[in-house]
Amino acid sequence: MIPEQLYEAQRLRTLFLFSEGNFREVPRRVFLSFKYLRELDLSGCGLQGRRALIDMALPQTPNELQTLPLFVVGGIPDLLLLERLDLHGSLKITQLENVRDTPYIGYYGLMKMKGIESLGLYWGDNGRCCPSIDPEDGSPFTIFQERKQNQSPIRSDRFPPDAFEANYILSCLQPHQNLKRLLVKGYPGFSFPNWRSLINLTSVALIDCKRCEGLPTLGNLTLLNSLLLQGMHEVRRIGGEFYGQSTRRPFSALKELTLIEFPNLEEWLGSHSRDVFPSLSKLIIKKCQKLKVMPQIISTIQHLELHDCAACLVDYFQNLTSLTILVIDNIENLSSFPGAFPGNNPFLTSLEIKSCPWLYSLPTFEDLTALKSLTIRWCEKLSYLPKGLQNLNALESLEIGDCHSLMFLPEVGTRGSSNLRTLSIENCSNLTSLSMGMKNLTSLEHLIIMYCPSLVTLPQGIRHLSALQSLTILGCCTEFISLPEELQNLTGLHSLEIRSCPGLEALPEWIDMLISLRSLAISECHRIRLLPEGIEYLTGLQHLSIQDCPQLLERCRQGTGEDWPKIAHVPYKHIGLPTLRHPTEASSSSS
Repeated sequence: MIPEQLYEAQRLRTLFLFSEGNFREVPRRVFLSFKYLRELDLSGCGLQGRRALIDMALPQTPNELQTLPLFVVGGIPDLLLLERLDLHGSLKITQLENVRDTPYIGYYGLMKMKGIESLGLYWGDNGRCCPSIDPEDGSPFTIFQERKQNQSPIRSDRFPPDAFEANYILSCLQPHQNLKRLLVKGYPGFSFPNWRSLINLTSVALIDCKRCEGLPTLGNLTLLNSLLLQGMHEVRRIGGEFYGQSTRRPFSALKELTLIEFPNLEEWLGSHSRDVFPSLSKLIIKKCQKLKVMPQIISTIQHLELHDCAACLVDYFQNLTSLTILVIDNIENLSSFPGAFPGNNPFLTSLEIKSCPWLYSLPTFEDLTALKSLTIRWCEKLSYLPKGLQNLNALESLEIGDCHSLMFLPEVGTRGSSNLRTLSIENCSNLTSLSMGMKNLTSLEHLIIMYCPSLVTLPQGIRHLSALQSLTILGCCTEFISLPEELQNLTGLHSLEIRSCPGLEALPEWIDMLISLRSLAISECHRIRLLPEGIEYLTGLQHLSIQDCPQLLERCRQGTGEDWPKIAHVPYKHIGLPTLRHPTEASSSSS
């Protein structure tokens, strides 16, 4: 409910309404009272009932409303309300599927709004802030629709009614040429209107326009720098119409291009102009499984991502040498990389290769001297890592996971100083050795070794990890009876987690040498019988977790357990069985 005192602020210029529930009605006197209202934001609350939107319209008295971020459509008459506004800034029009029976000709209200810079048009948007609106019986707008119903144009049976009407409605919603950002989502039409006048667009997003059989002409937009195309299920070919036949330098300013979910796209052809995408620096192609033909991308691209695509697409990028970020994800038939790619990109700083189950080899990485982050996951056939890892002295993060054919890891950072700070080895079932040159990893801060059952011991030289802050050992090192004595030299260690080490019988007495330890977690180590005396001297220990260690539970029982005096000083303790968590809670806590 709107407070009564608010109506006394007759010169109010800005009104934002937020509510945990729904405003079922916006009183008409809101606008009768606020004649000078310039900004109205209702996106933080719901609106139910057709009358709410009608009352939201400007009355006949003068009004200066300029911003209305969210406008929910209940039918054609509601679009008439926009004609009485001169809005500025951003405008989001949702639930355009409610606009039916399109005999209303001549609506060009958006074209008059010179101040709108950002426009979103949504069909089928049923988000929390975009409630459905039901028409009310007896309203003059219902009568208007009934009166015009028989004048609808003849439709072809080939076009479903909502697609035919959506084509028409979108053409009527053409904005003013000052528009800079345009988003169209859920549009059910078969084609896009020709909006050549929108020459000032800098950003365009077309999302879930699943019936469209072709893309609009966008290459002539000389200021366009960001383009997102997603969910185009019927597009089978991208050709000259995308670039514009008369455009000399198509997409001359485009920097970011994203294509997502084109399940039937087979050909992406180039332009008649050789100088296409001359400014492109970021390209993302995702879920385009049938795409086999595409234009050669210019060599200035810096950020490339290929997700869930055919392996042959990688060949189109083998001559790139300016990449700084590369992601190769879920390329099922990729067995090897073409030529020297990606090792021929000396400026590459981040490389991710994931979910390539048939990838068995990688080219040399010895020239990737700028590489800071390397991730290789879910490559089950990969039996060895590339040559040249010892040259990657800029590398700060190395993550290897789910590579079940991998048996050993080569040395890293043996030539010169190493900057590696994070090393994560996870779920490599046949990994038997970590010959990582540990003595050279003097900057390593985080070491994670998880679910490598064939790895029976920790790597040699772990005592040289003077900067190590956290160590996680989970589901490996099965021959451990006690922790190796080398660990007592890790005086800077803050966090130690040991889980699923079935052979571990005790924690060492020298554990008090880990003077910086703040967190200690032990779980699923069923043979540990007692805690060492030295644990009570870890005065900085703040968190202690002991889970699923049956022999320790009784000894650590509060007040009566024999080991309770050793841990009583720890402020935060969790001792018992593992806590069952909701999947979303578990994932968020692990991040």
